[in-house]
Amino acid sequence: MKRIKLFYGLLSISTLLSGIVIYLLFRDLNNIVLFSWIPKPKFLETVLVPLKPSILADFLRYHLPDTLWFVSAILFLRFLWFYKDKTQTAYIVCFYGIALVLETSQLSEKVPGTFDWFDLLFMGIGAFIEGLLYKILIQRRFV
Repeated sequence: MKRIKLFYGLLSISTLLSGIVIYLLFRDLNNIVLFSWIPKPKFLETVLVPLKPSILADFLRYHLPDTLWFVSAILFLRFLWFYKDKTQTAYIVCFYGIALVLETSQLSEKVPGTFDWFDLLFMGIGAFIEGLLYKILIQRRFV
């Protein structure tokens, strides 16, 4: 079980880093709030890998990084409370709610970001697949 817990920790870090790499490679970072507080590194001045407009390119550029970050946080919560199923479930459900509130609050002009139904859809799909895999591969085998 310790190896599975470690796997969750490493998988959380790798999905987080994958989302960051996709964001840095394919996005125009000129409108990022973070860079209004700190100077943007020179190598991030332009899009490093330009993509031709398409549905797949939009998914890769805009929705996949958010989904990976969302799933990364779920995996991290599973890692933290690996041996405490009820605590783990409570934190994950709270995290779902927080993510929903943060995403929908972008509808107001007071919260930076652009609301997108597809972000919610893909986050939901990511959470569903992660939960299904957890149920099948972990709970059914070890609990």
